[in-house]
Amino acid sequence: MKRKQPNTTQVVDRRQILGGMAASAGAAAMLAQLAGGTARAADAPPAPAAPPPGARPPPRDAVLGTPPPAGQRQQAQLTDLKGKTVYITGGNTGIGLGIARAAANAGMNVVMGYIQDDQVEPAMKLFKPEQKSRVIAIRHDVTDRDGWVKTLAQINAKFGNLHLLVNNAGIKTLRQASQVDARGWDAAVAVNFTGIFNGTSAVVPHMLAHKEGSHIVTTSSMGGILPGVNAGVYTATKFAACGLMEALRVELMGTNIGTSVFMPGGVSTDNIASEAGTEALMMDPLEAGERVLNGVKHNDLFIFTHPEFKPGMKERFDAILASEPTDGFPEARAKAQTRVLTAPPYAPEIIHRSQPRRSYRS
Repeated sequence: MKRKQPNTTQVVDRRQILGGMAASAGAAAMLAQLAGGTARAADAPPAPAAPPPGARPPPRDAVLGTPPPAGQRQQAQLTDLKGKTVYITGGNTGIGLGIARAAANAGMNVVMGYIQDDQVEPAMKLFKPEQKSRVIAIRHDVTDRDGWVKTLAQINAKFGNLHLLVNNAGIKTLRQASQVDARGWDAAVAVNFTGIFNGTSAVVPHMLAHKEGSHIVTTSSMGGILPGVNAGVYTATKFAACGLMEALRVELMGTNIGTSVFMPGGVSTDNIASEAGTEALMMDPLEAGERVLNGVKHNDLFIFTHPEFKPGMKERFDAILASEPTDGFPEARAKAQTRVLTAPPYAPEIIHRSQPRRSYRS
């Protein structure tokens, strides 16, 4: 059977993306219809009519809610995981499976998205007998936008509202950006970045509609901060994933949805062909999963796993700051650009993360 080609060519204005995400009741109604009327957000208000092309978007507060006052941090939205539902794309192997196991241990209903049928049974064997009634696997290609609607309907029919989305599916393209062909580039972007957009744009309306504490995590990589050797394509997609989640933190600060970007270092995963002797140095996927859930409960914007990368990160950030022009600038221009380009989450996040370090299991 010929595999359906991912739809990655549609161009969407950023304000249209937000408008689509904000049409919460329409998404809830679609889910209710597909799931036989089981969606729990049936009492949501009618969806607003789509604005005509070129129209100015409505005020932010009217679409997404009032953000916290300047300098204050969005409170954690999903602090109690027991009985809540998580969907993990690429959830049947590696890091995704580690997150799934950690979520099951925390008492969550777990849905694992997968592509390869032969990986489901080995994954299910890793769950405790008492957990298996709360764990299901759904075949789902994240590049298929229609498939997202069907998958959410299946989740809604089985467990009700979705509270945690983990955009984890990805492919590791170990090719130089200067050497890769268009086919390799398109494949990496389709899964590693467009797949994240597909998931986020499908799930945000549902979460806004049910109004319960929710969270979205996207797996980037240390390659989303530090460019890797012979991994230019992978690095580009992981930088993009990081940027999207930081933007969503700004956009969703006044809502019931928290956001995090997960940037792991070396974790034992089927996507990494480890050289002999290096597997023991890799982090256990279950530990990585526990660190993700800890970050969710505390609404951490950035979730890291390997502190040994800190010197390299500091060098990169120092190089960026050192490259800023040192000549003067008009005060009026500074004020005008600050309103557009200065995002509010960073200073509160610094204060939040300067508190005494907690165990990732707390």
